Amino acid sequence: MAERDKEKGWGQENYPYPQGPAFIECDEMKCVGCGICQMACSMQHFGVINKDLSRIQVRKYLLPLPKAVQMTCVHCPDEERECEKACPVTPPAVYFDGRTSHMVIDKERCLGLSCLLCREACSAKAIRTYPSVTETPFVCDLCDVENNGNRDPQCVNVCPTNALYYKSTAARFGYSVEDVLRKHPDEKAELIAKRLYPLPKDSMGYPGWRQSDV
Repeated sequence: MAERDKEKGWGQENYPYPQGPAFIECDEMKCVGCGICQMACSMQHFGVINKDLSRIQVRKYLLPLPKAVQMTCVHCPDEERECEKACPVTPPAVYFDGRTSHMVIDKERCLGLSCLLCREACSAKAIRTYPSVTETPFVCDLCDVENNGNRDPQCVNVCPTNALYYKSTAARFGYSVEDVLRKHPDEKAELIAKRLYPLPKDSMGYPGWRQSDV
C-alpha cells in the first residue's frame, strides 16, 4: 500500500488505516443523513457531485421519526462473497483483488447491464448501476481508483459525525452472511425501529414506512 501523507486534514484520515483486507462500517445511530459521504465518493470516482454515482448510499426512513441508513459493500470473506459466486463469467468479472485488498469489477469481461446477477445476489444491493454514464456496474473499491493498492476511502474522511469507520476484516471473522452489516437498508430500518421507536408502522397515519434516497 502506498504511504499516506500525514496530517492531511481534520478528520479520520489522520488515524492509522488497516494494512490488510478491510471494509467500511456504518454506525446508523450517528448518521444524520447529510449525504456528504456520497458527494465525496462521486467526486473521487467521477469528478462530479452526483449522489447516484456514489458507491455508498444513504437512505432515509420514517420509523416513524426520520432516520438515515447507509449502504455500501463490506468486502465479504471468500466463502460468503455471493456476488462473485453469481457471476457467469469464468473467472468471475467481479472479484476480490488480493493484491490491492478490495473488490474489483473487470470492465473488459463484465457483461454489464445485460446481466447484473452480481447485484441481485448481494443481500445489501451494494453493487451500483448508472446506465447513462457507464454500462459496467460499480462497487466500493475503498477509493483506490487506479487499483494500485492506495486505499483511502473519502467517505470516512469527510463524515462530520464520525458515523463511518475504516476497519480490518479480521475483527469480524466468524460472522455469517446474514450479519447485520450485509443486510439491505430496509432490513436495517426494521431493526433500528424496534430499538428506537416501539410503535407500529401506521402510528402516524401512514400505511407503512416511507423510504427515499437522500
